[in-house]
This record gives sequence, structure tokens and C-alpha cells, in this order.
Amino acid sequence: MKHSQSLLLSILLCFFLIQCSNNSTSEKAEYIQELDSLTVYPADSEPTYEVDLIQEQSFGGSGKPYWMAIAGCAVDDNDRVIIRGLKNDFKTELHVYNPEGTYRTQIGRIGRGPGEYEFISSNFQINTGKIFLHDESIKRLSLFTTDDYSFEKATRLEDWDVRDLDAVRNMKLSGFYARSDGNLLSIFKGYPTGSGRTGNTKFMLVDTDGNALNPEPLIELPSPFYIANDSQGDFMLPVSARIPLPFLGSILYGLTNDDEFYTARTDEFLIKKYDSEGTYQFAFYYPVMGPPFDMESFIERKSGPMLSQYALKNALEEANIEIPESFSVIQDLMVDDKNRIWVSVMVEYPATYEWWMLAESGELLAKIIIPDNETICDIQNGYLYTKYFDSGDSNDTENWESKVVKYSINLTER
Repeated sequence: MKHSQSLLLSILLCFFLIQCSNNSTSEKAEYIQELDSLTVYPADSEPTYEVDLIQEQSFGGSGKPYWMAIAGCAVDDNDRVIIRGLKNDFKTELHVYNPEGTYRTQIGRIGRGPGEYEFISSNFQINTGKIFLHDESIKRLSLFTTDDYSFEKATRLEDWDVRDLDAVRNMKLSGFYARSDGNLLSIFKGYPTGSGRTGNTKFMLVDTDGNALNPEPLIELPSPFYIANDSQGDFMLPVSARIPLPFLGSILYGLTNDDEFYTARTDEFLIKKYDSEGTYQFAFYYPVMGPPFDMESFIERKSGPMLSQYALKNALEEANIEIPESFSVIQDLMVDDKNRIWVSVMVEYPATYEWWMLAESGELLAKIIIPDNETICDIQNGYLYTKYFDSGDSNDTENWESKVVKYSINLTER
């Protein structure tokens, strides 16, 4: 009965959009309506709870090793906060803070030897008592233990056997997710030589030595649209430039504690769920749109002199893509330790967002406004952790303020 009601809602939604939209929106509505096990929620859904964020603690604002800014954070299974700090030479370090805010230790050190690193990617992860570091500079995956933060092992990404599979040959290994079963969901992407899209982004299941546990991808997701260096004269881009256009649909994804997988696109509030084997389970949709699209604002915000309106329009025309009516509706997707889904919804372009907390089914639980100058970096054990940054309008990095802030999440039924 529930699925029949959901199907009816989606058909009505499709009919409404077709009557009042252009062809591209109509095609999107038809695609959404055809999904199995789809639930459509009203765009004006009211949340179940009111939320109060109460600041409990901060980390790294004082008494810390020197860094320019905090680039990320994660909470380990001891409730300690691990901070990824960006130094003024653009190398990174990991430092551990106790739950009460005191400094504890550094994890590894900068270098190229065992237990060392130069630039840790933004998705360093913690799972099954281990810390997984992807060093983008020297192309290496290193593992440390959360017991005493000692080094366990490292593997060179170039040596991973999974790279030899036909499914991902000549694709870039861009990141991974650490699963609760001790394995990794490695992410392979292709990049076009010119403007356009390339092959699907593929998620391969591997062990920590890079050996494939399945010769085929568990999940494949569409690639984003890129603007690349295929123009001439005054509009030519740097040779290495590939600029994604998120308003045409970049991919977001998040892993649950049970190794289930949520995916979304930035240009539509449609979220799909897959089980740990990559089998589609269900989807839910909110017919919410982003702010009206303005090409000049996008170019100024995203790429400055690297991209002109001419180059953008030309690339879209060649790909037979219409300029969209709206900016991306969502920017980020996270899954907390209670398997609740957190989605940042754009309210105004470029930087006004509210976070929607959703149940596993997609039901809206709460809407949350994060304080200015803060970005969520982890959600664990009823606490929300943000990275705070304020330059103070100064170019002197010593005047910058950067820290991690811990908030308790208090929910009150409406």
C-alpha cells in the first residue's frame, strides 16, 4: 500500500512538472517517476523536531602545534578528536585531542618514510579501530591504530592489483570509504580530455592491500560535467584545468555503519539507498529547487578568470545542454553514527545553507542552521563537530583563528 501511494505521488509530481517546465525538467521528472520503491515527500514538509545546538568544547584553538588552518576533523572510537591541520607549506599533519579539549599527540609525521606523509586527503577515515590516511602527494595509503596511534602498514596505490581490472583501467583512484568489515570501497573516476562527461564513477570493493574482492563495481554513478581546455584565444583555460559544473549534477555519497550506501546528485533532492552488496533498495525525493541560476555569479565565484561566459555557453551548446533555471539544491551529504542522513540545502547562492536531518526512510526530522564560518566535519554520539575559521580580514596567517567546535544536539518534539 505504501509503495502504491508513493507511486501515485510521483506520477502526480511528474504531471505537474511536465505542465510547467522545460524539456530538461520534464525528462528529469520522468526519470524520477520511473524509480522503483520511490517515496515523494512534500517540498514544504515540516520537521518532527526543533533543534538546539549547545557548544560543549573546542579543540585546537590554543596550545596547539602551528598550522594555518584546520582542514578537517574526525572522532575516533575513544571520543578523541583528530584534527587535520594545514601548514603554511601546504603540507598536512594529524593531531589528537582528548575529549575534554587537551592536546594528546601527533599521528605520524611529515616525510616520505614508513608512518610519514606529506598531504593527507580530506577524507581521512576511522573505522574498526584503525585510521586510514590517503596521501595524495606520494600516492600511498597508510594505516594507524586508534589504541596508541602507532603506525601499522602502508601500501603504494600504484601497486594495487585492482587497477589492472578492465572495469577501471585508465581511471583515476580518487579516494575510498573504510567499511566496518575491514575492507575498502575504492572510488575510481575518469576525466574527459575535452569539455563534457566521461565514464561512470565506479566503486570497487578491495582489501587494504588493494586486492579486488569483486571484479565488477559494486556501484556505478554518473560522472559530473566538466569544462576543460578545449577553447582558443582569450578564452583558453590552463592545460590542466578541469572545472566541474555542480549545477549539472555532481555526485554525493555516504556510507552507513552497516556498510550500506546513500547517493545523491547536487542538482536534485533525490537520494537512493543501496545495501552493502551494491543492490538498490529504495529512493526518496523532495521537489525542492535551488536558487535561480545566474551565470555571472557562478563564474565569478567558482573560477574567476579561468572561465568565461563564452567558454561555458559554448561547452553547453556543444553538449546540447540547456542553461539550468536554478543552482544546485544540495551541496553535501553525510551519514551519522545513528544512520541519520544529513543534507545541506542551498537557500541563497553562494553560501547560505540549512542542514536537513533525515531518518533512514527520508522523513524530515529537523532543520539546522550552522553558525557562520563553520562547516560540519563529523557527527558522533549525539554531538556535532564543526571546523571554525576566521581570517579576521588579515593576510597574516598568524592572525587567523581556526578550531574545532563540539556541540550537543538537543531534539525537542514540535
